[in-house]
Amino acid sequence: MSRITSLFAVCALALSSSAFATGLIVNNDEWPLTNTGFTNAGGTNAATFAQNAALFLTGASSGASIWIDSDNMGLNQSSLQTALSGYTVTDTGFTAFTLATLQNYSAVFLGGDTLTSAEETALIAYINGGGGVYIAAGTAAVGNDTSAAEAAQWNAVINTFNLSLASVYNGFSGNIATNSSSPVLNGVTQLYYNNGNSVSSLGASGQIISSNQGQGLIGVYSSSSAVPEPSTMLLMAGALAGLGLYRRNRS
Repeated sequence: MSRITSLFAVCALALSSSAFATGLIVNNDEWPLTNTGFTNAGGTNAATFAQNAALFLTGASSGASIWIDSDNMGLNQSSLQTALSGYTVTDTGFTAFTLATLQNYSAVFLGGDTLTSAEETALIAYINGGGGVYIAAGTAAVGNDTSAAEAAQWNAVINTFNLSLASVYNGFSGNIATNSSSPVLNGVTQLYYNNGNSVSSLGASGQIISSNQGQGLIGVYSSSSAVPEPSTMLLMAGALAGLGLYRRNRS
């Protein structure tokens, strides 16, 4: 590889590493990633959705570390494990966590978990620090097993990122077509649902990428447009300075 090519590669690496900063996906329901959801959605729809979600959350098409911290059926069944086999997946059932625990992973998948306020705070810090989080709602398995309790818990986290869950279940059931250009749904024509907490946007950074009858099914947050960190800027500046010196010496 020539010196000029190497310098361009360094610049490209700096830009790409800063491009992925934070990811959050909130799905109104847990059923899309169950074995039943994989079967009912047909073809590769659910598998493609799972892989797209992993890429969105980790910034890597394979190899990154993912923690499935849930014993809910929406995240602990075999079809999802197969779909994510290209990643390093740790599936523990639900385990209490701190920010330090979360930081061992590029992304964490949650659903049906009952969190403490300290864990909610840790999740917010994890996302703000560049971690990826997938949340499956609609599980009727949080707090007092009510839709309102489930929404209230997750809203304590996701409202920070301009997303919100409805306090009542939406009653949507069956395969629902997707019609989004979001990379999270690229190649996905439909997903299977069975009664979830609809998702809404509270601001521009919280986007609804799939909906039905005017209610959000999947919401996402990303800070991928964030300004590169100082260390990244220094790397880029050094590479560009070296490129300038190289050109001067060649002239």
